[in-house]
Amino acid sequence: MNRLRQVRKQKEITIKEVAEDTGISENLIGKYEREEREPRRETWIKLADYYCVPVAYLMGLPDGLVQHINKTQAMTFEELHEAIIQWAENRNMISPKNTHKQFMKVTEELGELAEGINKDNQGQIKDSLGDILVTLIILSRDLDVDLLDCLRGAYDVIKDRTGKTVNGVFVKEEDLHE
Repeated sequence: MNRLRQVRKQKEITIKEVAEDTGISENLIGKYEREEREPRRETWIKLADYYCVPVAYLMGLPDGLVQHINKTQAMTFEELHEAIIQWAENRNMISPKNTHKQFMKVTEELGELAEGINKDNQGQIKDSLGDILVTLIILSRDLDVDLLDCLRGAYDVIKDRTGKTVNGVFVKEEDLHE
């Protein structure tokens, strides 16, 4: 459960004031507060800056998880993976019923990555790659598939693969002779 409404009320600010100061519509702020819609990463950051609170706190993450996430520089991939699953579970996002919707989120993020690459926008590229990983982690949980096992399996297949790079793309040895 996010803390958007709680923080706004503690600071004695109206939704109208937040909208005027941040450029986010009153309607959208209301939806965020009622958790009818999830803010994008940039919006979380904008609102956290506006309220002068950490993003993780504003998102309503448990204090232990907030402290854990604050140490992300030292977190392993596996620790980040588990933190993301916990975040999604706290929001009731993980469910086999959501598989199609979560897959659509993956493709949406792929589209944003393509846009970032086409515009040579490094910030958008990094943001999109992170978002793709998050959506894949959640999708893999919806499908009851261990994403790390998938990654290990893929590496086991490619680690001894031979071939050559053609125009920046690796081509398998067997495909070179077709």
